[in-house]
Amino acid sequence: MRAWLVLLIACGPADVIAPGAAQPLPAAREIVVDATPKARPRMVPPEVYLRAYLMWFGGLAPLDVQTRARGRGLFDAWGDYLAALGLPDYRIDLPRQTQSNTLMVSAFGRLGEALCLRAVEHDLHGKRPPLADRVLFAFEPTARPPTADEFAPRFDVLHRTFLGYPAALAPAERTPRFFALHHQVAARHAKGPLTADETGWAAVCTALVQHPETGLY
Repeated sequence: MRAWLVLLIACGPADVIAPGAAQPLPAAREIVVDATPKARPRMVPPEVYLRAYLMWFGGLAPLDVQTRARGRGLFDAWGDYLAALGLPDYRIDLPRQTQSNTLMVSAFGRLGEALCLRAVEHDLHGKRPPLADRVLFAFEPTARPPTADEFAPRFDVLHRTFLGYPAALAPAERTPRFFALHHQVAARHAKGPLTADETGWAAVCTALVQHPETGLY
């Protein structure tokens, strides 16, 4: 006991560990994460973005996408959008766009809107094809407007498709915000070529296509 007190007085309480006390293990390896911003978010090249569109909407060829998207003033032909999408147009000696701009973003958003509407018509409207043959909406819609619990797993299907990870890993407010969007759009479009629920899902699809995480890096 006397030797213990002498050691405590000589070293100080911070330097002596009491007998039997747990000692923390030394760190084996430390990884430093540099989270400082390096550059502003940028759009992926137009070819990459267009390839993603073709994959999301059934793996179609560009002309097949053009055929499916046309109608109701939503889309005309690829040639009408080359400059807006940032691609070169050699017919008029127009070079490639070197950086994104608001016209390019809005053109991709318009294309996404057209394809989401066509996907709803194919997957959810009328006689629905089997889940394996659906383009985007690989889930069964609800008979009534979905509740929050019914909306979440269906939204997760689209979230994984467009953003590449489960909605549960996204910010906590994302699913409630898209749930509110679905109900707001459905309430305003009770009459039309699509049902209110189908119109709500088209709006959710369009919002995900235009989400910053979809086309920026």
